Amino acid sequence: MKNYTVKARQRSGTNSIDLTLPASIRKEYSINHGDIFKIIPNMENGTLTLTYKLIYQNKEDK
Repeated sequence: MKNYTVKARQRSGTNSIDLTLPASIRKEYSINHGDIFKIIPNMENGTLTLTYKLIYQNKEDK
């Protein structure tokens, strides 16, 4: 299994940040703009794990 990385990028004018998915993951799993994910954060032994669960898939972009 390949190791992937994401970069946190700050948005102008807000305290939010974006995590950018690699294009190969987006293509392999048919992730489109407008898709909605539930985020489950988990801090265990000093390690933060973010789990994303797709709850709405935008079918317009296919």
